[in-house]
Amino acid sequence: MKRQIAGVIVFGLVGLLIGLAPFGTTVAAGTRGNEPAMAKYVIYINWDAFRRDYYDWANQPGKPGTPNLNYLMSRGVYYPNTRNGFPSITNPMQTSIVTGSWPCTHGNVYRYYDKVANVGAASGRTNNAETIAEVAAASGLSAASVQQFMLQDRGTSASDPRHLYIQPGGRFELRVSETMKMLRGEPVRNTEGKMVSMTEIPRFLAVYGDDLDAAGHNGTGYGTIPSLNVEAWTAKMIAELVRMDKALGVLIDGLRELGIFEETAIVLTADHGMTPYWGKSSLMQLVSIFTRANLKVKIVENGVRAPQETDVVIVTSGQAVQIYFRNALTPDILAALVSEIASQPYVGGVMDRAALDTAGASALSGDMAVWPEPPNHFSTKDINYGIAANHDTRHPSSHDVFFLVSGAGVRQGLVIDTPIEIIDAAPTMSALLGIRPPANATGRVLTEALQAVADQPRR
Repeated sequence: MKRQIAGVIVFGLVGLLIGLAPFGTTVAAGTRGNEPAMAKYVIYINWDAFRRDYYDWANQPGKPGTPNLNYLMSRGVYYPNTRNGFPSITNPMQTSIVTGSWPCTHGNVYRYYDKVANVGAASGRTNNAETIAEVAAASGLSAASVQQFMLQDRGTSASDPRHLYIQPGGRFELRVSETMKMLRGEPVRNTEGKMVSMTEIPRFLAVYGDDLDAAGHNGTGYGTIPSLNVEAWTAKMIAELVRMDKALGVLIDGLRELGIFEETAIVLTADHGMTPYWGKSSLMQLVSIFTRANLKVKIVENGVRAPQETDVVIVTSGQAVQIYFRNALTPDILAALVSEIASQPYVGGVMDRAALDTAGASALSGDMAVWPEPPNHFSTKDINYGIAANHDTRHPSSHDVFFLVSGAGVRQGLVIDTPIEIIDAAPTMSALLGIRPPANATGRVLTEALQAVADQPRR
């Protein structure tokens, strides 16, 4: 279902065109057969942990608003029903976005129990699928990544000035500053400590900011202060989003100054949201359900082994737990366990192996997943003071993320309520560039958002 966007604020940009031809703009477009590129440049911006309703909070009456996001919305399509996959954790979901595929394909699951080795393990930056940056490079296009780490040495690298990877660290403002240096052909410091200049404006550019994640976890990331309650945490997250929106405006102004803004499509999305929780952990209550069924349980962390007599192994990252049965249970026993777990007031939901398969989870994710109903949690520690926050859950606060596609080749001023998934980003960006999608992608091209497709006469 489509509707015209309401209440969009068009932000007056201060950048002026400088009238100089951008350096290195003669690279031929890649193609998807005979289909031309819809945008000369595509910029993928990932704001880690951009929970979808942060945008709503910041734009409520009396709140500061996000004029630059709103401006991009007026030139594009906003999808308020965008969801991530399982597990809702940074590395697996960042990998899903750049490959257009779920963990069952790319293999990144963050933490898991290795049944063969009998040990808790981590997948790090595992990726068994092709990335969009690799497709761009194979299609003859230049590419760059500003701290989008899942593209490091996967289509961009420190040593390739035509496919450059840099990692400046710091807040989003610094990353925008380094991005503009890169786009202007100025030297930037790579991960080897050397100064490198790009040979041309990258046709595909990824820019990653993790400010919302650092603040959302409610620690001291990037100098933020822990909040003692949800109200203070909410105000902090609004302030962080508003600050990042200002930095987004600097990027927009810079693109206009370079004379490439009208030729650029921007896709801005996130890997996951964030869910606050507090109080006593419900993990041992969950464990007791298995022990009452005469099953011996072991909670494992990375490098921890389960004793030989263990029947059930549990892996937790703080909220959702992955459950592994070392010996197959009968269907009746399994159904009884699922029913009892689902009936508990502290449980938000349960997925058995069939549901995990449907969600695109890796086989490494175990035989069952359980997530809590906030503010309950499955952390190994109680939260006795203040609040904590994490995102490894299927609760909407972590499952629903922001998604916007804007600019060249995109229809203007629409909100499309149709549910989409973050794996739709890579195929859509590929279509905008006129190149094939990543080889392993299972997401779809958001054709309803694209100008050249949507405006074709119907037959």
